[in-house]
Amino acid sequence: MEKTDTDLMQAIRNGSRQAFETLVRRYQNPVFGFIRKYMDGERQQAEDLTQEVFLRVYLAAPRFEVRPDSSVSAWIFTIAYNLSMNEARRRRRQRDFRKELCEEHSFSGSESPSPEDSFHLRNAVFSALKELPEKQRAALLLRVTEGLSYTEISQVLHISVPGVESLIYRARKTLREKFPQKE
Repeated sequence: MEKTDTDLMQAIRNGSRQAFETLVRRYQNPVFGFIRKYMDGERQQAEDLTQEVFLRVYLAAPRFEVRPDSSVSAWIFTIAYNLSMNEARRRRRQRDFRKELCEEHSFSGSESPSPEDSFHLRNAVFSALKELPEKQRAALLLRVTEGLSYTEISQVLHISVPGVESLIYRARKTLREKFPQKE
């Protein structure tokens, strides 16, 4: 007789690796399919996020409350949705940051930079980021590329939230000076 999801979660809570493998086999393809569609068909990203989902399931299993009204599948898909949504937001922030730099650097309105211009701009941005003081660079990258809140960044860098605000402000100011907006 096949075990229910609730039975599997109880066994996982008790340390059963076999139960975890069964749960993964049961949900791996549906979770992968959901994430792949959510992430616009990007297979590698979907594979990475699917692995992250099951890592989180495994790590959180001891805290999962097995109740008659609890749905293991809903819980798993909630994790998948949250991870996918966070990744999509992170990508949007990166895209917006790059777009802002392109617009401020030398491209206006509907003009798109040529591949060569984009390459040179990207190299210039990386060089400018390397020149920033370490904590400014870290604070800016944690905010823009990883999407961390100011509170989270303050915990990572072991500084106050106003300190994070100051670091990010100064980093952006320095980058704006290096890449002045063209009229």
